[in-house]
Amino acid sequence: MEDIQTLVEQIKTDIASGKSNGEIFQSLLPLLEKDPQTGGRLAELMVTIPDRMIGRLLHRIFEVTREKKVRKIIKRSIYRLKSKGVDVEEIISDKERSILRPLQADPKEGFASGIDFLGHRFLWLVIPHPGRGLTVMYGIISDRDGIVDFSQEEMTRKGFRSFFEEVQEKNPFPFVEMEPSYVAFLFTQAYPLNLKKKGTSLQDYLRAKSEIESVKKDYAKPLIYSTLQTDEIAGDDWMSRKGEDLLKADIFYSWRIEEEHIRPYADEVWEAEESKIVLNQAQKEVRFQGIYQRALAGLFSGERKSIYQRRLEEMAYVLLKLGREEEAKISLSVAMDLEKPLNPIQPNPFLFQLVTKSIFGLLAEAYEKKSKEVSLIVKP
Repeated sequence: MEDIQTLVEQIKTDIASGKSNGEIFQSLLPLLEKDPQTGGRLAELMVTIPDRMIGRLLHRIFEVTREKKVRKIIKRSIYRLKSKGVDVEEIISDKERSILRPLQADPKEGFASGIDFLGHRFLWLVIPHPGRGLTVMYGIISDRDGIVDFSQEEMTRKGFRSFFEEVQEKNPFPFVEMEPSYVAFLFTQAYPLNLKKKGTSLQDYLRAKSEIESVKKDYAKPLIYSTLQTDEIAGDDWMSRKGEDLLKADIFYSWRIEEEHIRPYADEVWEAEESKIVLNQAQKEVRFQGIYQRALAGLFSGERKSIYQRRLEEMAYVLLKLGREEEAKISLSVAMDLEKPLNPIQPNPFLFQLVTKSIFGLLAEAYEKKSKEVSLIVKP
């Protein structure tokens, strides 16, 4: 059993590193051929990874085994995956299969990046067509501006992989696999923002709109809620307090509040620091804390708090797919905490850290600029 558990951990690592289901299956095949019962033991443990790729691998294992007991376990595992909200195709029994069945298309695929500090993320939706390659739809969406960029192209499988890897190298965030129906949902949720702002007509998106909507499913909540058990996260104060550490993680490192919104509060801190009024450090700290509290109340009392809640929910899913489960839980915990009204006495640790990081980021730039101006003065 220990060897099977190690195998499952390797599968989890391979998925997180972006390996295809074909590559992963080929690494499993020698073991399955050597001992057919391995497939059954493996299928029972693979459901601990709530990923669409697991469904594909279970289908492949089902196809290569003739052991009735193993096939029964695989069917049960697929049912368990579906009960967790993972989009998995049902297994068609041999009796239901037509002798002359049509050429089967590969399953649809979806990918998404993390979210940057402006609320932008990259999405991919890949729809295979038997005998004629792939329709690849990709673009950037914003939670404030809608669809920022969109393209649709016909590609071969090899051409797509090469293009995907090229874009991935240039993107600061890793891409993770995501339910195609959810990627389509995100595109369709973003487009109304374009209409509200009366921006460009996005003709490429309009041409692809009907195909995207045919893939889309409606989701009442972000995808993370169907992949993580929220009972143990809700109300966990320790996990919520760990939220201040999220901004130290590479995937959140660029996050800050836009300059035009945080600038007035940064100017207040600058003035307090440069004030000619003689204040000791404790008095200065009281003034700083007052500025931070006003920033929190002024910036996160309305829509912006909801926007950050959704960003953290989406980032929790990305972290989970990258194999960073603890950080995923912390991100989701912070997001769930943002459903509550702001507490001026005990502010949300993540938001407080975001405000101070954003303020001192601007101040650091200002001090650097000031020091350069001083160094240009030529002493007599």
